[in-house]
Amino acid sequence: MKKLIRIDLSIGQSILISTLTIVTVVLLVTGTIFYSTFSLRTDELVETQSREINKQIVLNFENYINSLIETANYIQTSSLNLDLQENRNRLQEIYVLSREGKRDVISIFLFDLEGNALLGGSSRRNRFLRPDMELWFLNALRDLGIFHFSPPHTLNSQDDEEVISVSKLVDYLDGGEQKKGVLLLELNFRTITSLAEKSNLGEGGHILILDDNDSLIYTSTEGQSAALESLSLARRQNLGGFKASINSIGMYGNINTLSQTRWRIVTMYNIDEIGRAKKQMFSVLSFILLGSIGITMSVAIFISRRISGPLNQLKKYMLRIEQGDFTSRVEVSGQREIVLVADSFNDMIDEIRSLMDRLITEQREKRKSELVALQNQINPHFLYNTLDSIIWLAENERSDDVITTVVALARFFRISISKGQNFIPVSDEIAHIRNYLTIQSIRYTGKFEYHFEINHEILGNKVMKLILQPLVENAIYHGVGEETGLITIRGYREGEFIIFEVENTGYGIPEEKIAQLYRILNGEEEGQSVGLKNVYQRLKLYYGDEADLVISSELDEMTNVRVLIPAAVPGGVKQ
Repeated sequence: MKKLIRIDLSIGQSILISTLTIVTVVLLVTGTIFYSTFSLRTDELVETQSREINKQIVLNFENYINSLIETANYIQTSSLNLDLQENRNRLQEIYVLSREGKRDVISIFLFDLEGNALLGGSSRRNRFLRPDMELWFLNALRDLGIFHFSPPHTLNSQDDEEVISVSKLVDYLDGGEQKKGVLLLELNFRTITSLAEKSNLGEGGHILILDDNDSLIYTSTEGQSAALESLSLARRQNLGGFKASINSIGMYGNINTLSQTRWRIVTMYNIDEIGRAKKQMFSVLSFILLGSIGITMSVAIFISRRISGPLNQLKKYMLRIEQGDFTSRVEVSGQREIVLVADSFNDMIDEIRSLMDRLITEQREKRKSELVALQNQINPHFLYNTLDSIIWLAENERSDDVITTVVALARFFRISISKGQNFIPVSDEIAHIRNYLTIQSIRYTGKFEYHFEINHEILGNKVMKLILQPLVENAIYHGVGEETGLITIRGYREGEFIIFEVENTGYGIPEEKIAQLYRILNGEEEGQSVGLKNVYQRLKLYYGDEADLVISSELDEMTNVRVLIPAAVPGGVKQ
């Protein structure tokens, strides 16, 4: 029954909807690009600002350390130019003046390699004891040519103020002989902390100083959890910048090395304000975009409601065509151009339906012709071999066997003809094979025995006829050996398939021969396996790719050919 679908269309309204859609897309793309650019630029500024702050802090520390190294180098030069025995008082004066010239220097000493204090003094204590077991002394002896900065420590148990020991292996002149010694400068750690406290890293921002063993020397934060979390991040990052959230505060960390010390300076810069600015920008931009889209969509919906009904009907009709319903027709009133399109569409559907009907008819006839051609290849082959057997029996005056053979042949061809039916019950296919085996067992007396294992549940199923006979023929002519062989015919159902097996004892087939047979079956190579190829081609023609023929063998043991037929194909044939 033809269905009539009336559609009123307005080209101007369709263009308006398209224009509104484009405007919406442009707004979304513009907003996305703007926010992405703003966000990217903001992140770049955060990284740059954090990196510059870190550099400035490191520079402040390095300037301070360089001033100390200059003092140490001056003392070292003096010790090498003035003989200790001849100018002890002059050298002692240099050591004292160098210490007093820097308020943050607590003591300056020169020790020999045995740990004996030779020169120097302290503003807080006199310490002329053997330091040969202290870490700063051992480091100077172990790692030559560089300054060693110790972690903060107290001078004694009564002193709460922390100091840093700076040591280096130096040369000095003693009695005209150049000797090695250890120069020690002890610095007030409060100077280091005061440099760190001058930095403004925002709320919660802080500085960490780590030694070369990744141990925490100093942190400007009072929160222990923040210090521990920053320390863990710094140990994993080693150098460079990174983002992190510490105590729910967004931070940007930067790690740099402090020259001459092997220390690392970690700055944690608060970027929450920048993050809030980005969120505010995103909120404002989202509000503007959503408002613009809302207005645009409202106008589009208002217009589309007036024209979308007919268009939706046309869409439903086209979907039915897509699903194979070619019985409906569409009638359009309105714009002349749309009416012409609808008429052309109806003409196209009529032509498609006509072509499909013609194609279906041609395919059906082609399949019937192919089946008949394949079937006709088998029957002469059967007849020739059977008549040859009858002639041989007659020549050997085996009249009873001739009668049995002729009767079996008559039954054989009655089933083969099957009143023109291409599909017969499994029971008829098995009877057909019994007749064939009767004929062949009379001719080849004592060459083989046969046995049937057929599941009675499949006897009523219809299958394509003459599936098994070529397989049994191959088993007789090519399978069994010189001794009496056994041919077993099985039939059963397994899952979604009806399976037939023809198995024979005998020579077996090598793997390379089986591979060649598969190539012959698939048309990749020419061969003489006419019966086997015939069965395979008819299986594929009527049952499709689900049907298959599988060959397996064990040399000098057996050969098995399995035929798999889909049991769910209606009427036994793939339509």
